[in-house]
Amino acid sequence: MSLKHIRVILVVGILLIGLILPEAAAAATAVRVLSPSIFSVVPFYWIKENNILPEVQLDIQLSPDHQRSLALMNTGQGEFWLTGLNVGAKGYVKGVDVRLVNVNAWCLDYVVTNFSGVSTWRQLLDKRIALPLQGGPLDFLVRYMIEKENLPLERFQFVYAPTPQAVQFLNLGQIDAAVLPEPAVSQLLAASPKAHLAIDIQEEWAKWHAGNRHIPYVGLFVHGKWAENHRETALAVAKAYAEGVAWMAAHPEEAIALTARVLDLPPAVAATALARAKLEVFDKDYTQAVVHEHLQEMQEFNAELTGGALPDAAFYW
Repeated sequence: MSLKHIRVILVVGILLIGLILPEAAAAATAVRVLSPSIFSVVPFYWIKENNILPEVQLDIQLSPDHQRSLALMNTGQGEFWLTGLNVGAKGYVKGVDVRLVNVNAWCLDYVVTNFSGVSTWRQLLDKRIALPLQGGPLDFLVRYMIEKENLPLERFQFVYAPTPQAVQFLNLGQIDAAVLPEPAVSQLLAASPKAHLAIDIQEEWAKWHAGNRHIPYVGLFVHGKWAENHRETALAVAKAYAEGVAWMAAHPEEAIALTARVLDLPPAVAATALARAKLEVFDKDYTQAVVHEHLQEMQEFNAELTGGALPDAAFYW
């Protein structure tokens, strides 16, 4: 074979590879994941960075604006969405085509005080307590527990402020306590010697729920029509996500490193925060039972939290 023929064969081979590779890349299904910067998004980075689903091209879009993400899901510009359970449930009731895939964050919130010795709600009578949103999920939880303790709500001075502002108020002594999520709790405890971990919201909840401390905070939702048209891909992503959650529990050191990098946290803060806020994915029957009960209690407190009604059975994917 002449040198000329060899060159022709090489050129043809290169051209064929150039044609095949774009087709292979195009075969990967693009999947957009909408999420705030929270622990629950970390399993998606594990999937992406370890090429767990080579047939899926994950596009993880981080934004703190839940309403913007809701609008994107409503217009079909997102396939998966991580958000507060009641935000997704309310969207569904209002007509947004989303379905609950799983609940993954069940333990997030704690009461932090700027004085020591507090372990009960009674010890916070006549104190100024920061909550993130009036009529919101945490407002519901705190008022629910105080009423269960038969304590007068009017004796608690609630101050409504976003988490960063609540932390600032606590540091300045302008409030006495704040109900905060992880990792804000661990960040504050690491930064301020005046801050004290006072009340575990999950333990308080368990007192009135047969010892069950699971509070369904964060859900993974999928766009209903997209999941119907891409069922195999949707199932593969849901399965891989659950595997990512299990991987975090089985490999704590690697999970801490990944979480610290993804959420831009000091490793020590990521470690203590993850120890308190472990991610878990349970089976559909258990999840549906706990979610239904929780949404029902939310609705009794403030019907607008769930959009004025409870989601029907089709909500649970």
